[in-house]
Amino acid sequence: MKPSKLKTLPGRDALRKAEKIKAQIRAKVEHPFRYIKRVFGYDKVRLSGTVKEY
Repeated sequence: MKPSKLKTLPGRDALRKAEKIKAQIRAKVEHPFRYIKRVFGYDKVRLSGTVKEY
């Protein structure tokens, strides 16, 4: 949840803790995938759909 929406809700301390836990889990899961993608060359896929000229 975005911090701006979190400020307007009642009982935001519990929600803030839940969001922090989600962020920690997301970070632990996303980082290995980023490493694997970089190893297999998926960091250069930004130009997908365009033809490269050599």
